[in-house]
Amino acid sequence: MISRRELIKTGVAGAAVLALAQCAPKRSATASLWTDDAYDYRVLDATQRGIVAAVAAVMLAGALPAQSGAGESPLTLAVRGVDTAIAGLTPSVQGEVRQLFGLLSNPVIRPLATGLWSDWGDAKASDVTAFLTRWRFSGITLFRSGYDALHQLVMAGWYGNDAAWPHTGYPGPPRIG
Repeated sequence: MISRRELIKTGVAGAAVLALAQCAPKRSATASLWTDDAYDYRVLDATQRGIVAAVAAVMLAGALPAQSGAGESPLTLAVRGVDTAIAGLTPSVQGEVRQLFGLLSNPVIRPLATGLWSDWGDAKASDVTAFLTRWRFSGITLFRSGYDALHQLVMAGWYGNDAAWPHTGYPGPPRIG
């Protein structure tokens, strides 16, 4: 049974968290916004693309080739691939992915859940690596599931792209006829 004092403390703490969330800076054009006007994203907004770019740059370190010529950067292709991968999921799973990105983009919750105090676009690779490592090996199932979702989406987004195939030695699907 919860005492009256505990109920009041919980109410005050909850009100403080909500007030803090209201005081948090609202999203504006920051470095975490990923701009890519050459592609019509179906699912990811600019903030979510910034998260994917920061995570993909770490997860695909060593696998992304250096940009050559005037074509799209490999990281941009990976972010587009994640958008395509999410678009192919069922609506309920897309909702879960949106919740994950909501957690990762909330300026009040992000530092507590990820350890990242800066915006995603300003995050150092070492900080993103530390966040991913914490979530991957966390004792909290939700964090491990979040890591698994990010990992699967980034891998599908990059390796599902034919631009990645030459770097892995995969010649592509067999040609019929």
